[in-house]
Amino acid sequence: MYAEQAIQPARSKRLYLRMNTSDMAYLKFILEGYDNLAYLSTIDRYGGIAQCVFTAGQEREARDFLHSMQNEGLDFEIIDPAVLQP
Repeated sequence: MYAEQAIQPARSKRLYLRMNTSDMAYLKFILEGYDNLAYLSTIDRYGGIAQCVFTAGQEREARDFLHSMQNEGLDFEIIDPAVLQP
């Protein structure tokens, strides 16, 4: 029965965040501790740019979680990846 189901290829999606560099480690560990919802990696440590990577099927959960973190006082903004282009 399982083999008969169509299996979607695993794809990841990304959101780019601009935040205080001192908050990056905190958000990284919270995300990983939240049942590995996503992972955070630093793109530009001097500019405070990080990417949040998650599975495509969890985009809503990832966005909801990030908005809840903003509501709790974590200061960051979700930015358009086009601003990262040289």
